[in-house]
Amino acid sequence: MRVLLAALLSIVVVMPAGARPAYAINWTQVITAAISAVSSWASAGNTQAAIQEATRQILTAVNSARTEILAQIQTIATAQTRACANHAVIEFFDIERMTPDNVQRFAQDATGCAVAIESMISALTDKASVDQLGFAMNIVTPIALVARARTGLTTDGLRNTLRSANTQLVPKLAPPYCTFWSPDFDPELPLPRNGDIVSYYLYCTAYNNDHGYA
Repeated sequence: MRVLLAALLSIVVVMPAGARPAYAINWTQVITAAISAVSSWASAGNTQAAIQEATRQILTAVNSARTEILAQIQTIATAQTRACANHAVIEFFDIERMTPDNVQRFAQDATGCAVAIESMISALTDKASVDQLGFAMNIVTPIALVARARTGLTTDGLRNTLRSANTQLVPKLAPPYCTFWSPDFDPELPLPRNGDIVSYYLYCTAYNNDHGYA
């Protein structure tokens, strides 16, 4: 199961609680690095040095799996969303070479992409499609947040959009089947007594038959 809890600019972001689709990268590591970078920038008082460091960290995180991320984006069914997410990732690698005006334009384009993805997450019910959109949302939005900060644009609205998207993703990708068992209830052993601590293990099957344990 892929569940990520991270603080992002004083909000809680919950990554999709679905199964891993069939791609090689551990995308939660990439997104964790991106979100951590933005969080560090916020806690550092939104200074130019902090924003530059956040940009560097996100560039490093995304670049570490550039080919895989772009390949995964290509699996998004909706052409417009696929195109804007692809555009945001490709352009982000050149953000240090952009003029301030171009960075601001890029930030606005990436913001528009994130908002469009959030709207689609709200509208769709197919778990596979929602899962892919969640991937794109949590790659594009940290990119857009940093780009907006670099040019003095506000970030509150986009933070709320990200929170809304991930709040919706959790129930939409909730595993349809879960069961639990306890090693403390063994027919060959005495039953636990009142006051004993009993351990339980949760076993879930996601929409694509991937499995998770807790």
